[in-house]
Amino acid sequence: MPDSEFIETSFPHPLLRGVGELYVTVIAAVAIVVLLTTQTGQRGMAVAILLAPIAFCYASIAMRSGAVSVALWRKRRARANVGRELLDLGRDYHILSRCSVTPGREDHIAIGPNGIFVIMACDDGGRVTASSRRLFVNARLPWRDLVDDCRIDTLRVRERVRRALGRPLPVHSVLCFARALVAVGQEIQGVKVVQAARLSRLIVSIAVSTPLSARDVELAAVALTETRHPEPRPVARRPRRDRAEFQAVRRLALVGRVPARHHDR
Repeated sequence: MPDSEFIETSFPHPLLRGVGELYVTVIAAVAIVVLLTTQTGQRGMAVAILLAPIAFCYASIAMRSGAVSVALWRKRRARANVGRELLDLGRDYHILSRCSVTPGREDHIAIGPNGIFVIMACDDGGRVTASSRRLFVNARLPWRDLVDDCRIDTLRVRERVRRALGRPLPVHSVLCFARALVAVGQEIQGVKVVQAARLSRLIVSIAVSTPLSARDVELAAVALTETRHPEPRPVARRPRRDRAEFQAVRRLALVGRVPARHHDR
């Protein structure tokens, strides 16, 4: 069943920031036009010249914030498409949607009888091809190493589950493209590359020698969803002594020369 908890993304923040920057740009541009088209004299001309750098600067900043908002929206759409495809797996699989095992990245994790599947969603379009160790999108290397990112997330999931259960479980890496046409027939460094429409069929087709029990699936899901907070270590304090007792046991330090002892002859 799908996980009901989700991680709040930062999509509204750049969107609101971009809207605010666009608002400042429009207001400054309107003020400049009004000052230049009305009888305001030299003062209006001076104010329009002072407002021009503000309009130009905020216009470039608003464009950059808009590009960030569009990229975040595309990532959310790709994750939503992958999440809808995972619903076809049935009740034997436990789906963790938008699980963050690496700061700044969110993955889908499917846990079923044939293992744990760490699925990274990509929204790149075009045609996906690969060599023995590299992945190409439209005959070019992507701007970041998608295969390496997927492998890192898988290693972290494997280690977290091993620590929680005390034994390793089979964990598979899946790189899923929501829009691109995938023409890859083999794994790339242990990572399976698939299109979103074939994701559920790929997961079901993976066979393992020892299937996971329902108890193992539940424990793995709990290990990947729980948040661990370090317990504060108790501070050992020495018992406080009474002032009189402390002065009684304190050694006296001798200052100066030690007087010579006279022996009786």
